[in-house]
Amino acid sequence: MGAIKERAHILLVTFPAQGHVKPAIRLARRLASDNRLRVSFATNEAIGKQLHDAGTTTTSGTDAHVEFLTFFDGLAVDEDRRDLDWFMAHLNRAGPNGLAALISDLEARGRRVHCVVSNPFVPWVVDVAEGFSIPCALLWVQSCAIYALYYRSVYRLSEFPTPEKPDIDISLPGLPVLQASELPSFLLPSAAHRCLADVILSHIKKIKKVKWVLGNSFYALETEAIQLMEELAPIRPIGPLVPSELLGQSTDTEVRGDLWKPAHDCLDWLSTQPQGSVIYVAFGSVVTLSTKQIEELAWGLSSSGRPFLWAAKPVDSTSEFQLPDGFLKVIVGRGKLVKWCPQVEVLTHPSVACFVTHCGWNSTLETIAAGTPVIALPHWGDQVTNAKFLVDIYGVGVRLKRGSEGFVRREEVCRCMDEIMEGPSALRIRDNAIKLKEAARDAWETGGSSDKNLKAFVEEVISLGRQEEVIEARLPSLNLKDHALTE
Repeated sequence: MGAIKERAHILLVTFPAQGHVKPAIRLARRLASDNRLRVSFATNEAIGKQLHDAGTTTTSGTDAHVEFLTFFDGLAVDEDRRDLDWFMAHLNRAGPNGLAALISDLEARGRRVHCVVSNPFVPWVVDVAEGFSIPCALLWVQSCAIYALYYRSVYRLSEFPTPEKPDIDISLPGLPVLQASELPSFLLPSAAHRCLADVILSHIKKIKKVKWVLGNSFYALETEAIQLMEELAPIRPIGPLVPSELLGQSTDTEVRGDLWKPAHDCLDWLSTQPQGSVIYVAFGSVVTLSTKQIEELAWGLSSSGRPFLWAAKPVDSTSEFQLPDGFLKVIVGRGKLVKWCPQVEVLTHPSVACFVTHCGWNSTLETIAAGTPVIALPHWGDQVTNAKFLVDIYGVGVRLKRGSEGFVRREEVCRCMDEIMEGPSALRIRDNAIKLKEAARDAWETGGSSDKNLKAFVEEVISLGRQEEVIEARLPSLNLKDHALTE
């Protein structure tokens, strides 16, 4: 069979949030390195504008191989989307029609889509793809362990917390025993952000409609969780989807996917600090600390006596990060605060010793790929489970413990910093971090587990495209034959 006449076209559709945009763009760039593919990336118009304003894309896209597209989510570009329940209702209602209009427009321009890649937070993408008879993949942007937990919960293959039994432990084959507090919070009866829990569980219920589940992880990291799903709904790890430089590869055409402009002057400041001395603090794009927690963390950092870099992002563009009175004067010359960091460059900087993190999956993979130990401060969602694995299973960090009041006190902040920098486990933690860094790189080497899985996915998409061409080539003659028989 000859080569496919047109490049197979893969359309990645992502939920409009920083933690979802980044891995989708990184996958798009990986796919686009194969010149047999045409790759498009789609999100809502508001995120499209943020990507443009942050310098990630131009109107025609910063990457010649990936086309950046948007669809209508039912709201004006500049409309406030901070009320999550309200926004999700609009997205779920208007998103399907917006995406369908985008796919129709692409087809009208001769850009037929051969595969749609969905996201766990937009389950309606599967239905839109099905309406166009386009095979669908799911890019699972959390860990494979989380995928196994959601699946077994939805299909009632294991016992999970209920209102009657909210505190039971969970024991799954190949996974550590998880207390209720260590489960992804969306699986708890008292889960906050119920609208997010609903869409994730809805996507799991549609999983039989999905031809491929692609995991942002790698085999050596989550062998047991991946094996646990092989007979149920297999997940193919094709990660870690982190910037190429973290994997020791070329970055000439890297597309970062930041929604805010990072403060690169922090790198100059880091270069003035002793090697392996700086505590890096960042809690991603969504987590918001209480005023009391900010106060305790600030004075804990100050009293530790160690240099620190804190990415203290305000709630919105019109507000300021509320630091305790007098804090900035006390830390002059020893601490630096910025609104947003170039995280990859920070994690790999020689002066950085460890990362105080909320344990979102993107940050988890980036710190693993960088070989940087962690101090875990999870909040909700999958973060609490990721923290469990980072500390107890992977052995690459320590965990901050909240007091009975619900926040971490300054003394606990100092204790964890001392433990990870010079405690009895410090050397073992650093050694474990380096081993995982090497395993992450191995996964993406030519012939590595993730490299092979992604290449197999590409071959299957191209093969399906070829089959469509054969069928379409036969249709005219079939139609003539049928017409002759009816005369």
